[in-house]
Amino acid sequence: METLSNELKALENTLLQASKDSAGKVTRDLVIVQNRLYAQLESLSWLQRRLKIKGQLPPLRGWATSPDVLLRLHAHIMATRPRVIVEFGSGASTLVIADALRQNGVGKLISIEHSDHYGAQTLSTLQAERLEDWVDLRIGDLEAWEGEHLNPEDAEKPSRWYPVSLLESIDNVDLLWVDGPPGATCLFSRYPALPALADKLSSKAEVWMDDTIRQEEKDICERWAKDHGFELEYYPLEKGLGRLTRPGAQAVAPAPMPQTAVAVSDGDAAHPERALGLDFSLPEEQGKDKG
Repeated sequence: METLSNELKALENTLLQASKDSAGKVTRDLVIVQNRLYAQLESLSWLQRRLKIKGQLPPLRGWATSPDVLLRLHAHIMATRPRVIVEFGSGASTLVIADALRQNGVGKLISIEHSDHYGAQTLSTLQAERLEDWVDLRIGDLEAWEGEHLNPEDAEKPSRWYPVSLLESIDNVDLLWVDGPPGATCLFSRYPALPALADKLSSKAEVWMDDTIRQEEKDICERWAKDHGFELEYYPLEKGLGRLTRPGAQAVAPAPMPQTAVAVSDGDAAHPERALGLDFSLPEEQGKDKG
């Protein structure tokens, strides 16, 4: 009986400690989620103050570019005044970039999109804000990519990318913004962006990659930096941002960033809201991966 009593006492202590540990983890996860939401709301507030649009931004949850990245992108464009910008994957970023160009009074955005549906949405938004003159929107279905790729030859999904014909007449690109094609297209789906435009970049060009909390995007950035002589820096934003710059390029002061921004890493640990049963994506986006 004494042995049984001791075992029960030990089990009770174990269960009590497990309960305390679980409660502590839930509390820590709640704090992370709270800080992340606050950081995005703060970034959104700053972004809205900078924009000169009359309507509202598209929803910035789910697969859309997060407010903290859009804030940094808008501030960078207004500070550096690029003449030619190319983006892969249209959406909220198209509107934000076009607004910055209009405020600068100079520059052109060439937006490459694979979806007629999303392309039409983007064009409609631009027209509503009278920003269409600042954007050359080019739409074409993804097709087989024959050039070098990180996607293995025996991969389940073959390499596909935007039609190379959409890149005609592009030259002296000052900023390359990469947020497409969708990650589900194939492994390392965004890799061709820099090889396809390497000889069309200006001497001061920068390359920005969204979603670098994902290992594939990090692998792509590191390969780009190695093969094309760029310096690489990661920013610990909600979904991550990779920035590639020319060695020795003059640094530009970053946009004001929320002090509560939370550095994240890949995997479920970076999304405690899921463990808490929360999902901040739109209903039609849940379970999908466009970007």
